[in-house]
Amino acid sequence: MKNKIVAVVTLMLVASGMNSVLAQKEDGQRESREGHHRGMKGMGHRDPARMIERMSSHLDLTELQLEKLNNIMLAAQPEFDEQRSRQKANREAMHALNVDDPDYSSQLEFLATENGELVASATMLMGRIRAEINNELTDEQREKMASGLERRRHRSAERTPAE
Repeated sequence: MKNKIVAVVTLMLVASGMNSVLAQKEDGQRESREGHHRGMKGMGHRDPARMIERMSSHLDLTELQLEKLNNIMLAAQPEFDEQRSRQKANREAMHALNVDDPDYSSQLEFLATENGELVASATMLMGRIRAEINNELTDEQREKMASGLERRRHRSAERTPAE
């Protein structure tokens, strides 16, 4: 049961905070983000405030819980921004590599190792945030969140073609 809860919170946080917030037009309508992979609009990272709002409505969060979750996400925002910036710089450095450079392999190896460290760091950050959020939920809310994740996994598995 605990694993399901952790997985749900992880999924929600990953889907919410690691990349840039959707661009907003002046009238408040969302624009599509640059770089969407194959038109998968629902697969990008979302605004943490929207994620908390969604959790609030689905889990019937109290005002105190809502405030605590918002504070958790606000406190983590500088770390999310730092991660995003470092990941972007790493991607740009990989794209800038010249395959004809005699030192290409060692440069690529260095950037690949750095990329692995960035992923590990992001995973630890998300795990910490997930645990903090989990600590603010009641057992009933954790169960409700876990069942929602299970439904989404089931629907996703139905849509995904077998390989």
